[in-house]
Amino acid sequence: MSQLRLVLAVVAPLALASCSRPDGPPAAAAPAAAKPATGTVVVAEVNGGPILAFELDQRAASRLIRLRQDEFETRSQVLDELIAERLVAAEAHKRGVSAEDLLKQEVDAKAAAPAPAYVEQIYEQNKARFGTTPRDEALARIREILGERAVAERRVAFEKELRGKAKVAVRLEAPRATVAIPAGAPATGPAKAPVTIVEFTDYQCPYCHRAQVVIDEVLQRYAGKIRFVHLDFPLDGHSEAVPAARAARCAGDQGRFWEYHRSMMSRPGPLDPADLRGRAASLRLDPARFHACLASDRYDAAIQAELRQGSELGVSGTPAYFINGRMLSGSRPVESFTAVIDAELAGQ
Repeated sequence: MSQLRLVLAVVAPLALASCSRPDGPPAAAAPAAAKPATGTVVVAEVNGGPILAFELDQRAASRLIRLRQDEFETRSQVLDELIAERLVAAEAHKRGVSAEDLLKQEVDAKAAAPAPAYVEQIYEQNKARFGTTPRDEALARIREILGERAVAERRVAFEKELRGKAKVAVRLEAPRATVAIPAGAPATGPAKAPVTIVEFTDYQCPYCHRAQVVIDEVLQRYAGKIRFVHLDFPLDGHSEAVPAARAARCAGDQGRFWEYHRSMMSRPGPLDPADLRGRAASLRLDPARFHACLASDRYDAAIQAELRQGSELGVSGTPAYFINGRMLSGSRPVESFTAVIDAELAGQ
């Protein structure tokens, strides 16, 4: 690993990540939809038998949902860049300076220099990873990268200041999926909340555990405005994910789904039978009733149905979220949620 990548790994925020299927999502068919006007167009023939456009669209739907979301996110990022460029240019014109000089004044000059003590701390914590690199050279590289990050953060802050003072209307439409909520799915928050977040999760996925801190903050920040729905998406290769999903539902039989759910999300463990029974005991669940439920397959059909539903919606890894139908994939910072939620609330 280069010294640049090494230090970035040390000081940069965690990258967006998720637990994924080994080979991506299956080619599951989406729920049948009304045939579009062009659905009867023949797109191929096999030994004289036609394949129609609506058949192609049905089969491709799950993969296209994810592609359209990726396209939207890319377009949104580029649109933000264009908006920022226009705002910087307008502010520079107002001040009678060039855009380059404006950025030097407001970004380069105001970016906080890394504190020497912090640079030393980063070095000491990772000294062994620098190998034979001389100490002074390593410290200089850390200072350089921290300085670059400070400049980037200051530029984001300056562009946010400009945007806050301007009239900016974004009309780029986000793709939305229709997410059916199964009867009996665990949910918290008002039934008529203006924003519904549907989460597909896997109890054995470490990124789902990491994301729980963000979800807790979101639910607290928007208390009374969000309905949060849990759906299971146990991944292949996670042998304990289905038993864990069963256990949470069995706890739900005794009115303790969310407490059991949180115990697994915030206190990861082996999720073997002893661990699942121990969590039930800590919540003072009726042991005989819980054990009998856990040993049964009464919830397996519902768990597998939610797995298929997620696949049909383009989910290929966990965690995955649909905020009023708008998809967010992976372990995201709280800002990713607030941006979508605020936009949804503003549009009410």
